[in-house]
Amino acid sequence: MKMNFKIKALALAAIMAASAPAIAAIDGGATGNGELLLNVRYYGGTSATTGGDDISGLFDLGMAMNDMLATNGQAGFSQTWDLTGGAYGASWNQLMSFVTPANAHLVEFNVVALDNTDLSAAGGARYLTTGNKDAWPSQGNTNVKLFSMMEPYINANNGRGTHATDANGASVATPTDPSNTFFGAINGFGQGDTWLTKTTVDTTQPLGTEQNFWFLTTSSTSNLAQATKTPFGFDLNQDGSISGDEFSKFKLSENGILTFTNPSVSPIPEADTWAMLLAGLGMLGMMVRRRAGV
Repeated sequence: MKMNFKIKALALAAIMAASAPAIAAIDGGATGNGELLLNVRYYGGTSATTGGDDISGLFDLGMAMNDMLATNGQAGFSQTWDLTGGAYGASWNQLMSFVTPANAHLVEFNVVALDNTDLSAAGGARYLTTGNKDAWPSQGNTNVKLFSMMEPYINANNGRGTHATDANGASVATPTDPSNTFFGAINGFGQGDTWLTKTTVDTTQPLGTEQNFWFLTTSSTSNLAQATKTPFGFDLNQDGSISGDEFSKFKLSENGILTFTNPSVSPIPEADTWAMLLAGLGMLGMMVRRRAGV
């Protein structure tokens, strides 16, 4: 009888464990295929780390780097995230309540993803980032490798907010919260806006701004060489480069809607459409000739 009771208890425990929600986590650079992360920040004073008027939010967008890379060049591809509800809602509302509507125009955002798996190899350090530039400025391999210093920020936030309970969660932090949780003081000194000052590009821009998106990776094993800088977009005029309205765009609105859009291609008329057009032109030509008495 006791043996049967133990077996039943073990079976019940196994069932309960299987039915319990899995502990979720952000996939960072250590996985080799980090997820897209939205960072939202508000620096209310002259300093991003003092004064009690600063806040940041981290939103796990649930899309892996390799999946995002596969969308580059797909004309018309788009994706939308609503931050106002679900696992995101509490963090978004907390952040915007802290900011107040009068200061919403001072909130800025960026989108990033990390892969730090092999910093010594060509292409072994891979990063996605917003950067509102039509041409990425000088960026050496050494500083691209140092983008890996953002990893503590991801790790520190993994157990906060809804990251621990939802597949794609969110959290907020202020300068007084545990180390590395606040976007403006990662590793105790650096702001995530510029990948801890490892790029001269400020990757955050105000809400409502359409930001270009970039893939940065080490080009070779030489620390002195320039990194490979690839823009997201679609080559509409097929000249071999991305420029102007050919860039893909990330945009976060004040009402909490994040969108990613690739440029669209004007549809090519079907064969029957061309036939109808030519027939119409022919009839128009006949009418003109008749009226002219030709």
